[in-house]
Amino acid sequence: MSILIALAMLPGIVTGQGQIAIRRIGLLPDRPTPYLLRDWQKTARDYERVALDTKASGATYLPLIWRVPGAPNLTGPGFGMPSYVGGETSRGTAGESIASLGSLFGATMAGVNVQPWVELTPEYLNLKEGVILNNPGKKSGDSFWYDLLPSVVFTQLASKYPKWSRGQEISKTIADAWLRATEDLDGNFEHTGYHLGAGTPSDNGQWKEPDAAAAVAYLELFQALKSGESTYFHAARKALRGLGSQGDNPTYEVLTAYGALTAAYLNAMHGDKWDDVRMVDWCFDPTSPNRVGWGMVVGKWGGYDVGGLMGSTNDGGGYAFAMNTFINLGTLAPVCRYDPRLSADMAKWILNASNAARLFYKDSLDAEHQSGRAWTGDPHAGIAYEALRKTWEGKSPYAAGDAKRSGWAKEDFGLYGGGYVGLLGALVHPTSVPEILRSDLRATDCLPTKGFPTDLLWNPYDVEKTVRLDLGTLPVRPFDAVSNEFLSFIPVSGRYDIKLRPKQAVQIVRVPGMHLPYYKQNQIIVDGIPIGFNNGRVPLPPHKGVVHSDASVRVKASRVADGKPNWSLAEPIKLVAGAGGTTRADLRFAWDEQYLYFQLTQTAKATETVEAPNVAELRRHRWDFEHVELMFDPSRNSFALTSVPEASIGWNSKGVANLAYSDDMPDGAIETTSSGTSDKSDRVVEGRIPWSALYKSFGTHEPLGNIVRHGSEFACQPLMTDGSFRRQAYLNGKPYTRPTGFDKDSRTIVLQ
Repeated sequence: MSILIALAMLPGIVTGQGQIAIRRIGLLPDRPTPYLLRDWQKTARDYERVALDTKASGATYLPLIWRVPGAPNLTGPGFGMPSYVGGETSRGTAGESIASLGSLFGATMAGVNVQPWVELTPEYLNLKEGVILNNPGKKSGDSFWYDLLPSVVFTQLASKYPKWSRGQEISKTIADAWLRATEDLDGNFEHTGYHLGAGTPSDNGQWKEPDAAAAVAYLELFQALKSGESTYFHAARKALRGLGSQGDNPTYEVLTAYGALTAAYLNAMHGDKWDDVRMVDWCFDPTSPNRVGWGMVVGKWGGYDVGGLMGSTNDGGGYAFAMNTFINLGTLAPVCRYDPRLSADMAKWILNASNAARLFYKDSLDAEHQSGRAWTGDPHAGIAYEALRKTWEGKSPYAAGDAKRSGWAKEDFGLYGGGYVGLLGALVHPTSVPEILRSDLRATDCLPTKGFPTDLLWNPYDVEKTVRLDLGTLPVRPFDAVSNEFLSFIPVSGRYDIKLRPKQAVQIVRVPGMHLPYYKQNQIIVDGIPIGFNNGRVPLPPHKGVVHSDASVRVKASRVADGKPNWSLAEPIKLVAGAGGTTRADLRFAWDEQYLYFQLTQTAKATETVEAPNVAELRRHRWDFEHVELMFDPSRNSFALTSVPEASIGWNSKGVANLAYSDDMPDGAIETTSSGTSDKSDRVVEGRIPWSALYKSFGTHEPLGNIVRHGSEFACQPLMTDGSFRRQAYLNGKPYTRPTGFDKDSRTIVLQ
């Protein structure tokens, strides 16, 4: 029966709560093209059928799962899986838990009971430290994300098998271990890792992983909700304070999303005041000082809209990863249930990402645009490639990974990422209208809480659309948690039609029975269960954004007349090689309305002369040559960019012209001349880049005239590579951690 009922407003509730925009999501198209929604539930089942079959045969590298005698912490054999198809060196061993736990978690989320396998996962338990780690017998301390993600996934997985008592016990020891670490660190996770056994932080001197605080907060909240003990709530909040105190994006890998979910939950259910929107923003930002170029991809690759995928925004012009995409989708989608102000943008992202994610699979691209189409062990294409590149050897896009070319495995199909596809299978469902998705906001929220089924819908069209839902056989009252309205006071069942205005988002909560709603803080509650979290009586925390204390050094770029820069008028940026390298150089900028000019001048003898012979070789492996990386950020966090473009400029002693390129700009856009020699330590490279090419690479809605004018500023944090990536360094002397753009080691170029 089809029913269309006028909206009925709850008395006393503020309706039409405003939506908050996530700046980078605003760069995504409302309707990505070409559009094709993969059957994600089927893909998850196809993955499980091939990856978890011990008797799989008929192709090389099968089976992909095996038993492991003598596994620790078990009375019988354990099990193992490779991180990649063809990762034969791991055969017979347990392998990485990120792959095996992810595969079991994904299968579970797709509705497959894999408890016999789940009960073998304590083989990854470090019994002394009390946590699940990435490999059996491993100790914590090398990297936060490798130490924390396995424990997070284990905790989520164990919660899906509540009668498995050992899983619940281990989940508690995990929370206890990280509670002690949080107290020891006083919530400050500005380190590379933490040795749980020794009770000391670790720092490798190359990068930090402060997003660890997000995962720890989530683990502590999980145990707090299971036990009700205040000590875990206290630890969760202490970790969140450490995360929220970050002046810049703390993201290193994939953990920040867990902090956003934790903050949103505590705001919604306990009246906390965390800026969860800022944490969501961090997940999508195009870069982080802790992991340069790590965030959400935006744009078209080879004619495909790929916006919404997660990974590197700058490696080769873009390099998106299946694991990061699937985990972020599963973790961030529930955030908008607790903070409905994010509903429209979250739905827009889910639409884009669930469309583009099909390109991780071999049946979505022709053989020339992927690295392993010939492998026959996965006839239904259930296993994703590790990643999708914007460009590889002139082909765009290109599905591949790091394993095959690095010699880690024979194929690039990644079980460590592809196993999480079950999150998409649980979350994303089609409706009667193409491109209007039904996102199940309860399905991927593993927090042990009660709630009624809740579906997110968003209309990407410019006209009103009517969507038909199946409410099931039991009568319910559909309630929209965005507008705070019952769509019907009378219980209804079966087919139900909902009209959506252009760009309107709704969250349809299926409320059983006829109990009257009541209010608690910002919640709307029916029969003891919240159905809405923004009733207008107690406002949700405002999104304050970030006001940086700007300690960056201003550097003047001189005005050019008649196309001939007077470099004596431009201020130099002093470049220094890393790891004891001897090369030194000055970098200067100049400008006019058509070009951005630059000059590199060698000022000290090179450690060794390792010059790229041509631009093709520079492009192929620039990290093995002497060169300088320039990045350009005209926004300085004031408006959204598709990417922060980078240019690679090679040193040369033979007068080679145009030894420069950018994956973000057309070939030949950067023009250079070179003079001098390495022997005399007097090499000079002069070049220019059209503002038109730079502007296109920015991918912003900000007018070009606001970017290129007297007095405008842009950030540039150069990286000099002294003949080897081992001697590369930013201005802060670090090889991998880029200055933030606002700290004392940052440079801001001012157009004079």
